[in-house]
Amino acid sequence: MFNRTVKNYIVLIGLLLMATTLKAQKTRDLEEEAYYQLENREFGKAYALFDKLYNKDPKNFDYKYRLGLCCLSYPERKSRAIEIFEEIKTKNKLKDIDFFLGKAYHLNYRFNDAITYMQRYIDAHTQTQAKDIEWPLVQEAKLLIKNSTNGFNIGNMKIKADIKNLGTPLNTDEEEYVPVITTDESILIYTYRGKKSLGGLVNDNLEPDNDEGYFHEDVYITVRGADSVWGAGTAITSINTKGHDAAIAISPDGQTLFTFTSTKRDSGDIYVSKLTGSEFTKPERLNRNINTSSWEGSCSISADGRFLYFASERKGGYGGRDIWVSEWINNDWSTAKNLGDKINTPYDDDAPFIHPDGITLFFSSKGHTSIGGYDIMFSIKKDNEWLEPKNMGIPLNTTEDDMYYVINSSGTRGYFSSNRGGTGGKGKNDIYVVEPGILGEKPVIAMLKGTIYGDDKPIESKIQVTKNPGTNVLGPYYSNKESGKYLMAVSPGASYRIKIEANGYESLEEDLDVESLNKFVELKKDFYLYSPPVVASRKQATFNQLLDSIYNKVTNAENLNKDIPTDPPVKTLPCGGTQTLPNFNPLKGKSLNDRATYEKLLNMAGNYCAEGLVFKVQIAAYRKPENYKYERLLEFGEPSRADYPDGITRFTQLQFTTLKEAEVHRQKAIAKGQTDAWVVAFVNGKRYTLEELILLDFLGKSVN
Repeated sequence: MFNRTVKNYIVLIGLLLMATTLKAQKTRDLEEEAYYQLENREFGKAYALFDKLYNKDPKNFDYKYRLGLCCLSYPERKSRAIEIFEEIKTKNKLKDIDFFLGKAYHLNYRFNDAITYMQRYIDAHTQTQAKDIEWPLVQEAKLLIKNSTNGFNIGNMKIKADIKNLGTPLNTDEEEYVPVITTDESILIYTYRGKKSLGGLVNDNLEPDNDEGYFHEDVYITVRGADSVWGAGTAITSINTKGHDAAIAISPDGQTLFTFTSTKRDSGDIYVSKLTGSEFTKPERLNRNINTSSWEGSCSISADGRFLYFASERKGGYGGRDIWVSEWINNDWSTAKNLGDKINTPYDDDAPFIHPDGITLFFSSKGHTSIGGYDIMFSIKKDNEWLEPKNMGIPLNTTEDDMYYVINSSGTRGYFSSNRGGTGGKGKNDIYVVEPGILGEKPVIAMLKGTIYGDDKPIESKIQVTKNPGTNVLGPYYSNKESGKYLMAVSPGASYRIKIEANGYESLEEDLDVESLNKFVELKKDFYLYSPPVVASRKQATFNQLLDSIYNKVTNAENLNKDIPTDPPVKTLPCGGTQTLPNFNPLKGKSLNDRATYEKLLNMAGNYCAEGLVFKVQIAAYRKPENYKYERLLEFGEPSRADYPDGITRFTQLQFTTLKEAEVHRQKAIAKGQTDAWVVAFVNGKRYTLEELILLDFLGKSVN
């Protein structure tokens, strides 16, 4: 009995010792992983690990200190940094506690407290020499005092803006950043980094390494749905490699994509890729005027394709990163010029975006009036000089990094990426949208879009734009090879000659006068090219007529009469045959909402057609167009959208030469649930209701 008891006791002691050893081993493993994640700047993971260690051993000062450091770099837990460093200051004589506590206050917008503690830290290091290890912290403390002073001043002038995280499925719990958009917001391309990255976890040699490897950047694309929601992104396989590939800019028409690539041997260069049909070509490195042995990593191209603004760490600048510009001369990029000290500071200035108006430049800066990290700024060019940049304000800018700001042509929406975290954050870096997209007056430009057809089929074509009197050539622009779609923007204060060319087709030329344009306008127009000896049988309103229809709203029959030609009621029509104009008196003054009246109109004039007259199906009219969802109608084609002087945005779909053809489509739209669809007419681009045409005895007349 005795021997058995002793034996059991020895076994029990052995088991206890083994459990203690295993527990200590687990703690060491946890600690090792925590330090590893902190060293690799995985602050979220490091925070979770040090939090576990600290809860197990609250008296361990190093765990607490490292947990505080994680909070300073992990926006989701930045408020806890104050709690931790305030407690450390009362119980421990940590040499640099004033710096870390001051930084915690700054991150949490307690700017006055931040200034107090940062100044204490600086005063305690007045004798510190530049070679001292603490000198960088002194320099950062001085910058944080500037940031906090800016934050205090700007915080008293908060801007009114609606800021939203784009949310799922675009943003994930990984990293999405650097949004680039076509000027009409139909396409968004961005940079992704996470578990779906090509190659998975790889080391610096791009070899698989699940232990010490990391994910590299890839380029993703998404399109905006009919409900105005961005869908899940898909990888652009023709661009992505196992190394770092990032989207950094796109031309306004979406045909040219600029990317960033870096390797172990190359700190980073700017590349360009062209959209051919639905695929982007393999990126090609830009010339040595753009790329040097230093880092070049963000850019933006002007709407006319003439200027490339980009960020570089090359020598000859004012600080770490500066913004430069190069002009397209003799079919290549010329020697770059620094934008000067109005834009660049002794700190980092990065992520330029030049608006299609050519005079509004957005960029991100750690200098100027930044409240912390990178802040989004903008400057206006006046008399060929950049004005003093302005901070976009709080809440757009935060004490974290807010970067890569781009806006649509009208200035109504902006997109950017930020690591601000908070309840709206999905990961380390997310993409956000803000309305309005610009402070103050909106940009003034004319955005031209549409489709170019060759023998009635979409084709690739070259669009040459010449600023009259022919001294300044813009572009060239190109329509997409598969869809035939084109998109471009021109600035006011001039008239332009637009020439459309395509191999095997007769070219077209048209003038556009925006000399007195004073607001943003969107002009949608298709072009029809024909191969000789085919004679073009289709005409459309010119850009100038479309512009005139927007500026000259028709309000009554008297005004309409001024624009209506007075051809005789008998006319040989392009649809064939000689038609005699019927007497519309029985229909005048009657509402076409009455089915019987509408049927009479279809019987009397349903087959009439005239050169310059087209019918379209209006599917919606909204004062807040973003509220309109038309996904159910997309099978019939993308709707056209036009903003009118009465503040209403009208959506139309397709166009027809006769009223009966339009009515067939209207019934299709009604069958899809668009019960309020109705037919409207356009005469040389000017919009009329059918009641207005009846009132004027106009249906069936020539409108040449």
